[in-house]
Amino acid sequence: MMGRRLFLAGGGMLCGCAGAVHQVPPVTGTQLGLAQAEVAEAGGAPIRRPVSERDAQAMMRSALARIRPSATRLCQEMAVGVCRWEVRTSRDRTLNAGAGGDGRIVINQGIMEYAANEEEVALVIGHEMGHHAANHVANSGDARAIGSMIGAAVMAAATLAAAASGPVSARAARRSVESGANLGGAVGRLAFSKEQEREADYLAAAILYRAGVDLGKARGFLVTMARLSGRMETGILDSHPAGPERVAGWDEAMRDLARSNGALPPRRGV
Repeated sequence: MMGRRLFLAGGGMLCGCAGAVHQVPPVTGTQLGLAQAEVAEAGGAPIRRPVSERDAQAMMRSALARIRPSATRLCQEMAVGVCRWEVRTSRDRTLNAGAGGDGRIVINQGIMEYAANEEEVALVIGHEMGHHAANHVANSGDARAIGSMIGAAVMAAATLAAAASGPVSARAARRSVESGANLGGAVGRLAFSKEQEREADYLAAAILYRAGVDLGKARGFLVTMARLSGRMETGILDSHPAGPERVAGWDEAMRDLARSNGALPPRRGV
């Protein structure tokens, strides 16, 4: 138990060293409650509409063309991440997309099959661009590495403490340190993941706002994802905020961007 408490303290240390670039506006309990009620009232899982591979690619390219100029300017304004993106579609029909190293962005065909309009596809692309613009991909790798080091160090200390009470085999000690490193890496990843997802959503909203894309029409995709996931609250070990929290966060981003006319929020630590 002592080793676990020390390790979780180490996870708290991780949260302060990287993650989001900006101070994203918080969501209130009232806003979250309204979003939860909206998702619950929307009913069960949404219906997928079949889209051909050609049509999916055409929709992705059209949405990308609408937001790429504003996304590039926003990324250059931030000056912390990758601003040149290689965006492609995948034949995968699951509701997913991803940002990889060197500016790679993959949008699954399933995104276009669930999207009600091009604005919703633009939200997904903008979200992945936001991850790159804020350098989340590299920061997540750093978080895992730091978490692994902290976990290994804590478990090594626990092993030494156990050895004081009796013999500990070299094999058992090695396994203990390896377990600590693996767990530390996982906690390090989770320490930033929700924070980064919230920022990526906000940056997507800023990209769409500056591009003149209707944020209200784009918002529907977050409701669709919330209905599919079924999660109404964000758990401590979840890698992403629950759907209603993302909906409420998008609504707050819409209000914040309207007040600031598209200006980004303050940087963290400023």
